[in-house]
Amino acid sequence: MEFEAWWLLIPLGCFALGWFAARVDIRYVLREARALPSAYFRGLNFLLREQHDKAVESFVDVSRRDPHALDLQLALGSLFRRQGRIGEATGIHQSLVDRHDLPKEKRDLAQFELAQDFHAAGLFDRAETVYEQLTGTAYEAEAVMKLASVLEQEKAWQKAIAARERVQRLSGEPQGIFIAQYHCELAEMALALGDATAVDQHLSAALAVNRNNSRVRLIAFRAAMKSNDTSAATAALVELQRTNPELLVLIAEDVEALYGKLGTPQIAVDQMAAAQRSAPTSLGLSRLVDASLKVEGRVQAIAHLKRELTAQPSAREATRLLELESAEHDGEASETMLGIAQLLHRATDKIPGFHCTHCGFRAPRYYWKCPGCNEWESFCATPLGHNN
Repeated sequence: MEFEAWWLLIPLGCFALGWFAARVDIRYVLREARALPSAYFRGLNFLLREQHDKAVESFVDVSRRDPHALDLQLALGSLFRRQGRIGEATGIHQSLVDRHDLPKEKRDLAQFELAQDFHAAGLFDRAETVYEQLTGTAYEAEAVMKLASVLEQEKAWQKAIAARERVQRLSGEPQGIFIAQYHCELAEMALALGDATAVDQHLSAALAVNRNNSRVRLIAFRAAMKSNDTSAATAALVELQRTNPELLVLIAEDVEALYGKLGTPQIAVDQMAAAQRSAPTSLGLSRLVDASLKVEGRVQAIAHLKRELTAQPSAREATRLLELESAEHDGEASETMLGIAQLLHRATDKIPGFHCTHCGFRAPRYYWKCPGCNEWESFCATPLGHNN
């Protein structure tokens, strides 16, 4: 193949075209930048510096100059909501929804933001309505997920079940944990009303979507105890010990009552001891000692305490040990031990017995749904020796 001199012009031509394109792009960027108000860049600067109040003021200024800046108004509304200025956020998003010249996708987005404003304001009925109106839009899956959260807060459990089933169909994400808990809530309500048939139906439905739900066994145990069905109660208790023995602390008195009826109270103590070995908790040890005092006597109860405290020291349970040991001493020694026990009791009495493993929220009672982070099945008894 012969070399042609004009081939040398090809790279020069490519370079010239690239230079020209770059110049055009730079001119376009500069022209667009000059068209934006300086307040817009001030707002971005404030955002980067996390000065949100000043950022909002700058964006409001831009919005006033150009009321048709859709994306900016949507962003401004979201900023208002995050700051807790729900009224202003609602005003912006409602005005966008009311505009008839908006493209459908922008109007749907504004409607989705408006529903979140109502949700944040606690206007659950209005939030529910607007979330439902997003059916068939690009925001349907997110809207239904948030709708389920609204229905949870309203304790509308049947509707919440339907919403979670929709989420599962739309997103493919399993929702069994939530649906099972909703059925358990309905089972608890039925148990309070004495409707045994409804209790069984909801517990079966819960197990159908989440076989490992330990709350089902706990409710089944309570229902059996309420109906004096010791056989069913024993079976439910065995399943609870298999799935989550830590929950025995919630029904310790009922467990004692069950085996008391069966004439084998020692089994209750043994089961609490087994649960304590698998998951050592302060409340679990306290329940074990209570049961041991009734069935085995003070000496054996003290033995349980010493064994557990040797493995995992706890100021709260050391108080109990001092109180029990003081009975073996007279006079000044006994008074000194009781005095120390009282001091320790004051220092540890207000320490909550349960905490959330997701956010760390602590409480004196057990919650199936954490009040701090709204996570389901995240609560547990505080481990022995953990800040107690």
